[in-house]
Amino acid sequence: MAGLELGQADEALRRAEAAWRDHDDARVVDHLAYLAQQRAAIAVDTARQRAAEAAVQTANAERNRILLISRTREAERAQREAALAQVQSADAQRRAEELRVQAENAQQQAVAARQDVTAAQAQAAASQLQTQDAEARARLLAAELRELQAQPTDRGMVITLSDVLFDTGRAELKPGGVHVVQKVADFLTEYPQRTVAIEGFTDSVGSDLANRELSERRAAAVRYALIDMHVDPSRITIVAYGKAYPVASNETTAGRQQNRRVEVVISDENGVIGRRRPGPETIGTYQPH
Repeated sequence: MAGLELGQADEALRRAEAAWRDHDDARVVDHLAYLAQQRAAIAVDTARQRAAEAAVQTANAERNRILLISRTREAERAQREAALAQVQSADAQRRAEELRVQAENAQQQAVAARQDVTAAQAQAAASQLQTQDAEARARLLAAELRELQAQPTDRGMVITLSDVLFDTGRAELKPGGVHVVQKVADFLTEYPQRTVAIEGFTDSVGSDLANRELSERRAAAVRYALIDMHVDPSRITIVAYGKAYPVASNETTAGRQQNRRVEVVISDENGVIGRRRPGPETIGTYQPH
């Protein structure tokens, strides 16, 4: 008497059993089971109603009672349908809430992605600025070394103070020598990670001891001048080589004048100065403390 309703209840039951077999969420299984139960109850009510209607046709005496039962069943059915609709409405609201949460999560992810892109762009810009700054510092360093007439060597950049910047046979710097040393001091102030080695040299005229002492005094004079110009003494070392490592022949006046010099060796950016290789006229260098 309620084939359609019974079919709907059977279909609802199959959906619930399928959800149970697939290990769906317990709330989903419970919900589908409840729907099947309600469909079954509706089918039962429908069958009863139709049986009552059939009974009315065969027993007029029972008509009023059957009608009352039918109306009661209809009311109960309406209540169940209302309850079912309420459950379906709650289910729809739950799905809507899940969709809202998903949308919020997606929006948050989008915001985070935009922030990541912005951070990456800022980092790239900062890296570019650092590169440009490093290039600018490199150009400035090259210009300052050119101004000091520094020559590149395997030990570092070398600035030569010639004999004419000292009084003859003495270690006192002339004003021109002080000017050059001031430029070196300015350079060291600007690049505090660099160190210098001050190396004194003479020609071959005179005794070895006298030459070493003169080369030491001249190197020391440059060191004291740098210290007076506020360069940290720990960044300065001096070596007296005397007549060793000539750069020209000592057989001529011009050659001897070139050999009488002080060399200021500037370290690399890590404060490292390469070691000097032994020369053809090394006599055993003297390194004062």
